[in-house]
Amino acid sequence: MPILKAGILVIGDEILSGRTHDTNSNFIAKKLTESGISLEEIKIIHDHKETIIINIKEFHKKYDYVFTTGGIGPTHDDITSESIAEAFNLKYCFHDEAYKILENYYPAGQFNEGRKKMAKMPENAKLIENPLTVAPGFIVKNVYVLPGVPEIMQKMFISLLEKIQKGPPKKIITINTNLYESAISTDLEKIQKKFKECSIGSYPFFNYITKNGGVNIVISSWTIENLDEISKEIQNMISLLGGKSSIV
Repeated sequence: MPILKAGILVIGDEILSGRTHDTNSNFIAKKLTESGISLEEIKIIHDHKETIIINIKEFHKKYDYVFTTGGIGPTHDDITSESIAEAFNLKYCFHDEAYKILENYYPAGQFNEGRKKMAKMPENAKLIENPLTVAPGFIVKNVYVLPGVPEIMQKMFISLLEKIQKGPPKKIITINTNLYESAISTDLEKIQKKFKECSIGSYPFFNYITKNGGVNIVISSWTIENLDEISKEIQNMISLLGGKSSIV
C-alpha cells in the first residue's frame, strides 16, 4: 500500500507576525502520524488571495491530503474560502445546509452579515461538522478547510479523522544514550546508509542542573515492519564506544 502523504497550510498574518502562536500544525502532525499518514510539509502563509491560490494549487497536486487552518471567520480578512473557490474555478456562494445550521444557531436578529459569511464557500463543498460553535469547515477535492481557533479546530479534526482513509502506523523506536552527538555521528551515519528505508534522527539533550546530557536516537519507518535489527546495531555501536543505552 502506498504511503499516504499530507501537507498543512497555516493561513494567517497573525502567525507570521508572531502575535499568535501556531499550535494547530503540531496537533495535526501528531494525529496524522498516529493515523498512518505521512506529513511532508507545513507552510505558513499570509492572508493574501494570490498567495493562498498558488499554494492551494501546489499542495493539491503534491499530496493526498491538504489541511488548511485559519481564515474562514466572519471578518473582511477571512478570505480562505473565497480564495479556494477561485483556485478550483468554483462559484463562491452560500451553502444551503451551512446557512441553515448557522441561522438556527443564532437568536433571532443576531444572524448578521458577518455570520452569514461563514456559510459561504466553494459550490458543492462537503461540510466538516463543528461540535462547538457550529460554523462548519468544508472539503473541496482533497483540501480540508478548518478554522484557526485551536480548541475548535482540534474537535473538528478528531471528528474528521474518523472519516478519512488511513495507512499503517509509523514504526518508531527511541534509544537513549549518555554519549554526545560528536561521539556517535560517524558510526550512526554508517548505519543510516546501511538501512536506507528508515529514518535515524539524533536529538541531543542537556540537564543544566545535573550537568548531564546525551542523545535520543529515533528510528522510524513507514515500510520496515520490524526495527529490532537496526535498534540492536545502534545499541551495540553505543556499547563499543563506551556508552550506555536504553529503549525509552
